[in-house]
Amino acid sequence: MREVFTGELNELLERLGELGALAAEGLESATEALFGGDLLAAQNALDLDVRLDELTVDSAHRAMKILALQAPVATDLRLVFSAVRISGDLSRMVQLTLHIARVARRRFPDMLARGALHDDLVVMAELASRIAAVLRDVFTHLDLDTIRGVRTLQRELDVVHSRVLATVEGKGWDGDVPTAVNTVLVARFYGRFGDQAADVADRLIFFVTGERPAEVA
Repeated sequence: MREVFTGELNELLERLGELGALAAEGLESATEALFGGDLLAAQNALDLDVRLDELTVDSAHRAMKILALQAPVATDLRLVFSAVRISGDLSRMVQLTLHIARVARRRFPDMLARGALHDDLVVMAELASRIAAVLRDVFTHLDLDTIRGVRTLQRELDVVHSRVLATVEGKGWDGDVPTAVNTVLVARFYGRFGDQAADVADRLIFFVTGERPAEVA
């Protein structure tokens, strides 16, 4: 019975890995659309919506199957419920990349921002990409040091996010309202991507150790 439970839990982890890879793929395409003016890349990101639905439903189905058929004990419940919540976080991360792609498509062919503001958005995209790369691969080895590194990257992302907001809200801002709105939205989407990733990291630490990170409320 334990072998069956372990096998089904590993299959669920594989689905989470696929969701992590989907978030990384969506982020790469959406970022290319945003900064490269690539409408095809925007559409590639938006087309991931179907696969997202499939993976989300499949993950939920597998979790329910484990709960219904394997009679899990307390430790097993921790693993399954952590996986369910991680699935929700990863799904939201994919959705955030679709939001970025929609902004890119809406702004085409105009650049979203210029100068220092553009540079800060690029930094946010690069930090988000580094986070996505971790979550794309982490489900195959669950290395705690790698997982904890996500929170460090998320803090860096928050700092740049705050700087973008300060620029747009500052007295020196001379851009138009649509640019300000879209810039704030994109910065928020990248920032929320990092926030959701940090939640995934915290849940993975709980999944592996049974202990909640100090920063989890």
